[in-house]
Formats: sequence, structure tokens, C-alpha cells
Amino acid sequence: MTHVAANDERPAVRRVHPTVKLDYGVRTMSHLVNGSIVGSVFFLHPPALGLWLFVACMALLWPHAAYIAAKKARDSKRAELRNLLIDSALVGFWGAMVGFNSYVVVMMMSSINAGNLSVGGVRFALLGLLAAIAGALAGGMAIGFAYIAEISPITIAITSAGFLMFTTVFGMHSNIQTRRVIRVKRELQARNRQIEQQTLELKLARKLAENERRAAEDAREQAESANRSKSAFLANMSHELRTPLNAVIGYSEMLHEDLSDQHVDPLMLDDLDKIKGAAKHLLRLINDVLDLSKIEADKVELHFEEIELAGLVDQVASTSQPIVAANRNRLQINLPADLASIHSDITRVRQVLFNLVSNAAKFTSDGVITLDVRLETDSQDLQRVFFDVSDTGIGITEQQMAKLFQPFVQADSATTRLYGGSGLGLIISRRLCRMMGGDVTVTSVPGKGSRFSASVLTSPVTESSNPSVAADA
Repeated sequence: MTHVAANDERPAVRRVHPTVKLDYGVRTMSHLVNGSIVGSVFFLHPPALGLWLFVACMALLWPHAAYIAAKKARDSKRAELRNLLIDSALVGFWGAMVGFNSYVVVMMMSSINAGNLSVGGVRFALLGLLAAIAGALAGGMAIGFAYIAEISPITIAITSAGFLMFTTVFGMHSNIQTRRVIRVKRELQARNRQIEQQTLELKLARKLAENERRAAEDAREQAESANRSKSAFLANMSHELRTPLNAVIGYSEMLHEDLSDQHVDPLMLDDLDKIKGAAKHLLRLINDVLDLSKIEADKVELHFEEIELAGLVDQVASTSQPIVAANRNRLQINLPADLASIHSDITRVRQVLFNLVSNAAKFTSDGVITLDVRLETDSQDLQRVFFDVSDTGIGITEQQMAKLFQPFVQADSATTRLYGGSGLGLIISRRLCRMMGGDVTVTSVPGKGSRFSASVLTSPVTESSNPSVAADA
């Protein structure tokens, strides 16, 4: 594995500094020019053959050798700076070969100094000047420090053309760099303006989002406050709403008894029965609304006690018998003998069972309503008693089941018109069961009947052992 990884390694690609490529062309032309200048002087003042060969080799070979050395160096810019110092030394050497002629030396030094300044700055230009002086001393020591005041017109022409070419190249390069800097600056300015605009838009978006979040929080708090106020109002109005209705029911029963003894018209007694029935129906609706309001306002208190299941089931059966018999139904109860008692709120458990049995009787005609009681233990070793109320009524569709546990909502409008009701019984039953550590679930087959399962813990519920309460909250 190590061998394969080693074969996959690729050498890093060396980047050549742009100055190396630029100086290569300039160096090639300038050394040809400098070699031509020295050659024109040698025609008038012939030196030894070795100097001819040296000048020719340096003019023709040095630019290419310098380019190759810089290109292959690990730091191409540093290598090119060394090449420029060698160029400066060669210019000083050329100056000694042309007899230190002031015109030629000034032109050569001006050209190389301009190059050193543009590439390395003032400090590097001073180093180049020292290198040129060293080259001039070396040249003087090699051929002597002879001064040539007069040079041929050819030498002057070549020197002038070389200087013009050199300054033109660097002028064009400076112009290109200046235009590039200006373009980059404009691009940066445009980019900065774009970033500033995006930053401004982002700030505005954040401010808008923050305002919307605050508005949503305010609206939620107002809605919750209004809902709490509504629930608190209805819960506190329990006595004021129930007392008049109880008076109506009580007086109607008293009048019914008195008139029955006087053998009055039976139609009058029927009217009293209608008044009492309407009052009881209205009282049941008010009780449902108040119960839901108390649950929403967290004003429902549970009172746990030992409940005998047999007695509880008998109470529910006797209380709901008139409702079951109204549609010619039959109530069947299955209570295992080993289920003796539970510890819960008997009033609330009785209310839930009465709601479920009454609901089953209302939607069933000439059928059977079954109440099955069973005990189950979940994965957390919590025991719950399940009260399964099954009927052979009209059943519930999937679409209708999605609306069952919503306040003031029944399966559909046709059901409401046909069977009546407030649509609160199931939601109250579910929330009460969840407060007691259980739940209310439903399964149904349209046209064949439904099965509602109400469950409660067999012992007092705590927040840590009741996930249903947390889920409902």
C-alpha cells in the first residue's frame, strides 16, 4: 500500500515568475546590442582574440543560460534578481571594453538601472550599481583602464538605438502594468460596491426577518393571551351558567309532579318534559364547553383514589342504558375477574366511558355495543387499563377520522345535522386520558362499526412517566 501511494505522488508544479519571461526577451536584445557596441569599438581598436570570443559568448549565450537557470530554480524571482546583478556586472565590463566612453557608459547604465529599479526597487538598484562598478574594475584590470573619448558614428547609432529600444520596451511594460492596475482597481471597486449592496440587502433582510419574527411572537402571545382569557372566563362562569339551568330543570320536575297529581291535560306534561329535556341537553353542552375550557386553562384537578372496576362499569352501564335503548341497542360488558381495581380519578374515568358508550349508542341502531376491559404493560413496565368500546354502527372513513379529535368538529356536516352533538366529547375524553397517563385511539370500518380504546395508568401519573402528556402539551 505504501509503494502504491508513493507512485501516486506527483511533483509540485513550479511557477515561473512573470519577470523571468519578460527579462528573457529584453536581455537577449540588450546583450546583442551591447555586444554590437563593443564590436564596433573593437573594429577601431582591435583587442586580443580571447576578448572577441568572450564578448561573442556572453552576447549570444548568457541570456539563454540566465533564463534556463531562473526557470529551473526553486525561487524563480530570486534567481532572476541574481541574473540582473550579473547583467549589471557585465554592463560595467562592457563599459571598460569601450574605453569608459561617457556616452556609451551612461546609456548602458541608464538602461540597466531602469530595469533594476522596476524589478527590485531602489535598494536593488544600488546593488546593481555596485555590481556594475565591480564589473568595470574587472574589465579595466583585464584590458587596462584606457579612456576612449571619440567613438565612431556606428557606435553612437547602435548605442542610441539600443537605449531607445530598451526604454520603449520598459515604457510599454509600465503602461501595460498601469492599465492592468487600473482595471483591477476598477474591478475591486465594482466588487466592493456589489459587496456593500449585498451587505445592505442582507441587513435589510435580517431586519425584516427580525421584525416578522417579533410580529409573529407578538401575535402568538396575543393569541395565547386571548385564549387563556377566554378559557379562564368560561371556567370562572361555571357557577353562573349552571345555576339557572339547574333551576329550570328542578322547577320543571316539581311542576311535573304537582300537575301529575292534579290529573291535568297530558299535553301540558309533555311540554314540561320537553322543557326539562332541552334544559338537560343544554346543560350537557355547557358542561362540555366548560370542561374543555378548564383543560385549556390548566384548571382541571385530578383526584386519585382506589376505583373498583366492577362498580365503575356497572355505574356506566346503568347511566347509559336509556341512551343505548333509545336506538334499540344492546350493551355487552366483558370484565376479566383478575382486574379488581385501579388508582385513578373515578369522576373523569366515568366521564370518558360515558362519552364513548353514548357516542357509540348514538351512531348505532339495532346493534350491539361492547365494552371490553383489559390490562397491558408497555416497554417501560408501566401498566395501563384499556376500555375498548366497540359498536356495529355506521363506521368512520379515513377522511372523517382525521377530524375526530378537533374541538367543535364532527365527522362531517351531514352527521351533525342527523345525529346532533357539539363535537367536544372525544377531544375532552382524549385530553382527560392523557392527563391520566393514557390516550384515546380509534379504528373503524365504514358500514361495519368502530372501536374506541381509552386507556389510563393503573397508578397516579407523573410527568416523567407520562409521554402522552408531554406530547399533548
